[in-house]
Amino acid sequence: MRFAIALALSLVLVYLCAKPLKKHPVPFYVGAIALVGVYFWGMQASVHNELWNYFQPLMQRCALAFLLFSVVMFVGVLDEKSRLRAHLMPIRRQLSILACIFAVGHIVFYGSSYLMRLSGAFNANLMFSLGLAAIITLLMAVLGVTSFQIVKHGITAAAWKRIQKLAYPFYLLIYVHLLLLLAPSAAAGNSVAVLSVAVYSIVTGAYVVLRLRKALAERTATAVRPSPALDTDLEVAGA
Repeated sequence: MRFAIALALSLVLVYLCAKPLKKHPVPFYVGAIALVGVYFWGMQASVHNELWNYFQPLMQRCALAFLLFSVVMFVGVLDEKSRLRAHLMPIRRQLSILACIFAVGHIVFYGSSYLMRLSGAFNANLMFSLGLAAIITLLMAVLGVTSFQIVKHGITAAAWKRIQKLAYPFYLLIYVHLLLLLAPSAAAGNSVAVLSVAVYSIVTGAYVVLRLRKALAERTATAVRPSPALDTDLEVAGA
């Protein structure tokens, strides 16, 4: 259910709110921060009702953040002339920032849980999971901060492009991280965990296939494109 709700909210942002999100992103950022605040309040107050049961997984399980990150990543593999790409490119930066904000609930909840468990016996798997989560959080912070225009304009274009390439390992590490969290429950037969693993695997797998296909197409196009020197020779021969 949380994936269906997250998908519905993502579609609202992508289609119904695309123009206001592009022109006036700050209210959306404030709204996202407010929702994360509501999540923290609800956790502290131990809220339990039907509405909370739908809302809480969106923040805690990172479902909404993952879908928004996925939209941002899939934009890069769409055809350059695609109408969908033309629609999404103007709000790609804003969607990325919103995804980072929504991920905070997940990071704080599980981060605090990990740190509390570290006070007990040393566990190699726990240390690996915590280390991986720390790397992902660091990458997200760097990518999120550099998504703001004021930061982007403060660095060179070449440096900004190099930083943005971190999005590839960041996205794949998110999948690895989620798989590590969900695999034990899925192996034990938990239907929700099994469904989550399937959804994350399908989305991430589709992205990897499309990314590799586009990279291959770009490499092929570069290989067959005549060099400037060859163009000159052909023009002279034609003359």
